Amino acid sequence: MTTTLAPFKIKWLTASLWFVLVLALAACGGRPTLEAVDYFKVAVMVDTTSDPVSQEQAKAIIALANEKLLDLTGFGLQLVEFAEEDSGGSIESLVENYMNSHASALPNGILIFSVGDDDRAKVNRAYARQIPAPSGFKNTFVSPYLGDGYMYVAVLQFNHRYAACGYAGTDTLQSQVSSNGECRGVDGEACAEWNGMWVCKSALEFLEGHTPIDLATGPVIHEFMHAFGDKGPDDHYTSEACHQAMGWEPDHYDLEEAEYYNDFCPNVYDVFADSYRP
Repeated sequence: MTTTLAPFKIKWLTASLWFVLVLALAACGGRPTLEAVDYFKVAVMVDTTSDPVSQEQAKAIIALANEKLLDLTGFGLQLVEFAEEDSGGSIESLVENYMNSHASALPNGILIFSVGDDDRAKVNRAYARQIPAPSGFKNTFVSPYLGDGYMYVAVLQFNHRYAACGYAGTDTLQSQVSSNGECRGVDGEACAEWNGMWVCKSALEFLEGHTPIDLATGPVIHEFMHAFGDKGPDDHYTSEACHQAMGWEPDHYDLEEAEYYNDFCPNVYDVFADSYRP
């Protein structure tokens, strides 16, 4: 089932404040004005059999990710379609079916909310795929490593259990204390509630400053950026290869910096920005 998008209203900035901000950025040579912004266009597909997500939640995630990507690269992230899929097929089959049915107007990327093939997103939170597109398609963001004939795919489980406590490896609550290796292997630790989930108390300090919406935005950008790096896991912020590329000391780590760059090596954002070929 495909739903036509309604205009998304940005709630946290008034029109006048946003206009002032745009003028200020233009005056100081910052990011482009709204009229000049180009977008990495994304279709959102929800695998309703494994990871139900509402259209409102999807729009909120893309809106926050748009702000982040715009700040990092000068390009925005734009939601062009929201679709729900109940076939339970593989990620590749979902993407190929979508591309074949939308061949005349394909986006640059597809974000799929799902546990992924073999529960890969359920285990790892998110992962990336790059899948060949139908003949004739040219992605306007051209990966220097793949060319322009690929659809960039980010697979993300939105309903992820962060620092799960009391579930004992299942999807339903089993007790009020940790077990089965939860909470860093400390069995019997009392669980705490966060956003309707039961989590390890040791994780509350981090989780209470976030929501499921904003926690999803970083992985969305992270997974799309994998198409513009050539090192796989070594394109991550914490990798030795990233430290060498950035000229950092071996023990360099800054939590705020890591979160700002969505745990991805900063140099890859420049590759992405330079890849645009309208």
